[in-house]
Amino acid sequence: MARLKSPLEGWTRQRSMTKSVSGAMLSAFSRGASSTSTSTARRAPETRIYYKCDDERTLSVRVETVIERDLLVPLLSVLNESELYSEWLPRWTTPTRLGVRSSEKVAQVGRCSQLVVITCDAPWPLETRQVVLDARAFDDMETSGDIGVLLRTRDCEDDDRVPPKPTDEDVTRIDVDGAFLFRRVPDGWDRVEGEEACDVARDDILTTFGFTVDPKLEYIPTWLLNFIVRTVIGTLWGAFIRVAEEVRDGKRPIHADVIAQKRAVLYDWIEERVERMFIDKLE
Repeated sequence: MARLKSPLEGWTRQRSMTKSVSGAMLSAFSRGASSTSTSTARRAPETRIYYKCDDERTLSVRVETVIERDLLVPLLSVLNESELYSEWLPRWTTPTRLGVRSSEKVAQVGRCSQLVVITCDAPWPLETRQVVLDARAFDDMETSGDIGVLLRTRDCEDDDRVPPKPTDEDVTRIDVDGAFLFRRVPDGWDRVEGEEACDVARDDILTTFGFTVDPKLEYIPTWLLNFIVRTVIGTLWGAFIRVAEEVRDGKRPIHADVIAQKRAVLYDWIEERVERMFIDKLE
């Protein structure tokens, strides 16, 4: 939580991205989405993307988006239903092959913590990449009102739930350390020096996603780094927000069915947490 709230000194700002930009980026990649994903009456979410390379082998990324309060449950449903990732995540074939091929939930712990194996196509001549993520949900309602999801890589040596690597192809498992954080928009976020001013409502939520990835390369080639930070990150995040908006607007029946099935166990609990997040603002 402290890392995701820390100042962005030493980070490179990619750009700000509104819905109109993300929609244009997604036009060539969306699969199974409706042609109009959101209501024109809605405010376009403001997104800021930053990145840095601590060394030649790792890439760190931080994405911040202000969302309307009624988008949080759909957003968390898109994040939580990991078996559906391959249904909506964009994939590329040009200028290189890249994207999620499959996502398998290995174990469910509690309401929304899980172990997931994600397999990704990688550019030639690289081997297929795979990551085993342990996603742990938490909240800090007593002090800050924050909700978070911690993401850590697991392996066979430290977790007996992790399946062995496939034997039918060459696969390299990579390391990822990251988290999602959902909180009230901090005072002044809409007026940060160097960023465009934006509209923030009193019950909006700041969604922050940060991660560091080691893709298991001797070094990250410049062309691949540029492609990831200039195209891939923004497009994936835009898809994430867009699908959540479609869930909210009733255009994703599969997600709607899952929310209905888990409402008593999970999503009512999330909405109660969100209510507590804003309790002092509502009084």
